[in-house]
Order: sequence, then structure tokens, then C-alpha cells
Amino acid sequence: MAEEDIYIKNTPASKAFFEKLSQIIPGGVNTAIQFFKPYPLYMARGKGGKLWDLDGREYVDHCLAYGAMTAGHANPIIVEAIKEQAERGTLLGFQGEGADELAREIMRRYPYVEMLRFANTGMEATFYAVRLARGITGRTKVVKMEGSYHGANDVLLISDKPRRRILLGSIHNPASTPDSLGTPKENVEQTLVVHFNDADGLERVLKKHENEVAAIVTEPVLTNSGIITPEKDYFREVRRLCDEYGILLILDEVKTGCNLAEGGGSQLYGIEPDLVTFAKAIGGGSPLAAFGGKREYMEMITPLGGVVHYGTYNANPLSTAAGLACLKKVLTSNAYAKINNLGEELYKGVVDAIADTGIKAAVGRCTMMGCIFFGLDKVPKNYREASACDAAMWNKYWINMLNRGIIPSGSAWFEEWMVSAMHEPEDIQKTIQATYDTLKNIRGS
Repeated sequence: MAEEDIYIKNTPASKAFFEKLSQIIPGGVNTAIQFFKPYPLYMARGKGGKLWDLDGREYVDHCLAYGAMTAGHANPIIVEAIKEQAERGTLLGFQGEGADELAREIMRRYPYVEMLRFANTGMEATFYAVRLARGITGRTKVVKMEGSYHGANDVLLISDKPRRRILLGSIHNPASTPDSLGTPKENVEQTLVVHFNDADGLERVLKKHENEVAAIVTEPVLTNSGIITPEKDYFREVRRLCDEYGILLILDEVKTGCNLAEGGGSQLYGIEPDLVTFAKAIGGGSPLAAFGGKREYMEMITPLGGVVHYGTYNANPLSTAAGLACLKKVLTSNAYAKINNLGEELYKGVVDAIADTGIKAAVGRCTMMGCIFFGLDKVPKNYREASACDAAMWNKYWINMLNRGIIPSGSAWFEEWMVSAMHEPEDIQKTIQATYDTLKNIRGS
């Protein structure tokens, strides 16, 4: 039986729910990344490192809500914190307690952050960081990396995943291509695109647009092109260019922050940006984001300055309580040691499975995150190289892994696996065995 037929046989409740939901919700999902063919999975509950779908099938979860559930699903410490806060009020309309302690914990992990503001989503955090950079510099243009995703706002949803390769533009000068209909041409023209790990290309763009660029926005590790780590001295050069051209460096730690390490990619690679954005892991499964940086910049935000930042739900009591419990009580030094040990075990197991089955693939990895680039001989250094991977083989891998009770990552080739504080060694062994079986099946098909 074909793997897709097995999937359909295993998930009749998801199929029925998809058909019902699609009548009132476009595509049957509320974020496009949850959709995949023949129809999405729908989950009933989660606990620890596992999820259970509407048919009651169990899955080891390595998507972890794209990095938001590193504390683990229904972590009892976070559940208790939310329960206690819910009894005191879920939304008060005034700033409550907890925001100060949470801000100080983030600042402890990121010593260069002198002040910060809370928001609800990564998209909000990156949007406001760019607005702030424009307000500080009086300039409008922004530089981002090809293949990087910084939220679905018009400023940054440019050249993330162009639908046709011709839209990527020259390999020497990547094109600025909107990823969504409805993006004003004026916005596209303000966003310049370069390759990750290409300091020379970045310098060419900055020279061409001297005194026009407000900020460079980048992740410390590309996480939406698979996993691509920075080459040696790359960020030292980026920092030098920012200083030389009077540009702010915005580090997007939405996905990597408090995930790759206690202090995220900043800690791992010694990066000191002017502004930084957070979300996902810092909320412990609740809607929580933040952006921060140097005091002189953050004091330009209303009501102190003229850069507007609003939000009724910003630092709401439930999210603040969940985030505080997550960072102070769950994602501790001991937890990171466990997560990284399991991440190393999973990485080695996947590498061995690829070697033993003779599949052509490279494995990208940074601490607890990893991915498989099918069809490539070596780990890519930028999105252009990564996008040459065999997406069709990845799709086979995805459906095979689901049928074996593993959610290997998000549902696209450019996503990655992750390990939570509540995964256990047997979860990792099950994933490795499923990877062996899947690759054997692909090899024989």
C-alpha cells in the first residue's frame, strides 16, 4: 500500500474534520504552514514530547509548534502557573505584576538588552523593531537575508520562499520579491535582499544604498531554510559593516532565542546586536513576544518618544505567568544539558541512518535543532544552495515518518526538528528507528 494511502487509512477523523472545517475556514487551517496534502493532521491533545490526533494515534513531536513548545506540551509547572493566574484574572487592562521579573530574566540571558517591550507574536516583534530602527535613523530601507522568514508583515515577507526560482533573481544580486499578493510595490522597494554568510555581497549593497538603510535584519542561524549556521567571522563582519555605515543590527531570535542555548544564538556566536526580537520559547506555549536593546534606542518608544508601540494583550497576565514559569523554572541549565544531549543523540542517529541506507543527503544542525537536506552532498551556506535540495524526496520522508508515529519537523522541507525538555531517551530512539525504516523504504521505492 502506498504511504499516502496508509496515511488516509490511519487518519479518518482528521479527514472528516478537514472536510467539515474547510467549509468555514480557508484550507481548513488557521496558518498555512499547517496544511499539507492530502489533508492536515488535527490534534486532540499533547503531553510532554508527544501529541495525539483525533483518531487517538500517538506521535513523538519534533515540530514543537515551530520552537514554541521547548518546555514540553502541558508542562505541569507552566500549567499550574496559568491556573493560578487565571483565578486572579486573565486580562486586567492595566499592567500587572510579573512583567518586571520576566524582563529581567530575559535581560540576564541577553546582557546587551538594557530595556525591552513585550508583544504577542514574533511578527509583531520584528515589525516594531524595524519601525523603531527607522525612527532612530530616519531612513527607510531594510536589508534581509534571502530565504529568511521574520513574520508575515509587508516589510519583511520579501524573498522568503519565492514560488518560482526565476523570481530569486541573480545569484550575485538576489531580487526583492513579495511572497504575498497585496504587498505594495513601495514596500518591496524598501527591502533589499542578500545572501546569508556573504559579507562581501552585503557590503556591495550597503555601498550602493549608502545612507538609505536603517537596519539589517537576520537570524543568528537560518531556521527557515533548513538549519544553516554562520561561517567563522561572518557576524564579526556584519557588526563591522553596521558600525561603518551607521546601520542598526536587528537580530531575530524569535525561533532561536532561549532554544539554541540559554542565551540563544547571541550566546553561541558572540553576537551583540542593537535590537533583538523574541517569541516562541519565551512564552512556554502562550502568546508572548518581546523586542529590546540599548536604552537610548528603546527610550524612543511611546510614551517617552515618538515611535508608536501599542497592544491590548501585550504582557497580559496569563502569558507573563507562563513565560516566567518557563524561563525561571523549566528551561534551566540542567534542562539545556538534557536537551542538548538528546539533540546530539538524535543528530548522530540520523547521520548514521543516512550513511547506512546510502541515501544522498546532508544534515544541518545547531544544538537542539536539525534537518535533512535530501539530494545535497554538503550542508548549504545559504538559502539558494539549500533550495536545490530534493523536496519531492523530503515529502516522501514526511509522510513515511507520520505513518510511523513521528512528527519529524514542521510540514515543509525548510523546517527543522527540535528537542524539548520533556522528551525522553526512548522518544529519541523511536525517532531514529523510524528514520532508518523510512529511509530504507524511500531507497527501495
